[in-house]
Amino acid sequence: MENPEGQRYGVFMKNAISRAGIAVFSAVVSVVCIRTGFFIFLFLLPLALSAFLAELNATSGGSSVKTAWASGILAVALNTLVGIWILLFREGDFLVFQWNTLYYSVMVLVFTWINAPLGKYWMHKEVPFRMTAGAGFCVLIFLPVFYYVMHNDELQFLFGRQLEAFGTISSNSGQTGLTTEELLSSVLYVILRGGIPLSCLVFWWVNRQFALLIGRFMRRTHTVQRETILGFRAPFFLIWILSFSLAAILLGRIGNIELMDITGWNILVLSATLFLVQGGAIMMHFLMRLPPLPRILINVGILFLLFRPGINIAVLGLLVLLGVMENWVPFRVPKE
Repeated sequence: MENPEGQRYGVFMKNAISRAGIAVFSAVVSVVCIRTGFFIFLFLLPLALSAFLAELNATSGGSSVKTAWASGILAVALNTLVGIWILLFREGDFLVFQWNTLYYSVMVLVFTWINAPLGKYWMHKEVPFRMTAGAGFCVLIFLPVFYYVMHNDELQFLFGRQLEAFGTISSNSGQTGLTTEELLSSVLYVILRGGIPLSCLVFWWVNRQFALLIGRFMRRTHTVQRETILGFRAPFFLIWILSFSLAAILLGRIGNIELMDITGWNILVLSATLFLVQGGAIMMHFLMRLPPLPRILINVGILFLLFRPGINIAVLGLLVLLGVMENWVPFRVPKE
């Protein structure tokens, strides 16, 4: 007769080795993506998958949280070591090393916290709240860096080289008729005025959605997350923050106060994001009442509009307005 204690220990070790393997593999793939440029915009996907894959064999939520954080910390450490190796043996640029390490570390650790939040308060907060809080943290970290870059010619040149490496500057300068310097200045202008939180939110959302899609393909359901999104509501006081941001932008433009203008735009993006999610939840609430075929056709039509330049801004603006209006108009009243 087998020893029950030995059986439990064997199962524990098997799960521990499995989770460790998932963490190491996810970290390595993520670093390979960011360093080689291969699927660079999905370098966070392996880290999200590490948490979801750990859930397949997890006996409690804590094990998947530990696996997610192990993946994130390992990825940060591995990326830093690769950067040091390039710096020492490949004559890398020290400023590039600093930026790559800072950017990768912040994006990975915040994304890990979004997927595997620590602390009971944030565990019970919906994903949109965690994403917005994470984007706000990134603004505090990255905004001073880009503001300094914008006012430093040497760093602007270095930043332009990094963009050229991705083909951003070279491909767009010919199309717009602007010089490289003018286009670089325009890019930095947008980055400082809401570009940081917006890019972080889109980046995290895309990587997380791909991970959820793969998770569902592996027969994992996420009905709880879907229900929380359908019932999502931004707090009422957020309207005052949104109003303050608009006033800050207006005063910054009138008084030519650059820092006030920049602050207003970043607060506007963060607060409008939550109302955008609320507006999307309202739209989903009404779509769920329709038969499958009309629902699919409307969803396809909305996706088509979101990929139309100019029109997509209007659609997103309407969703934000819809979310704001629900503070006074009860759109999601249950059917009697």
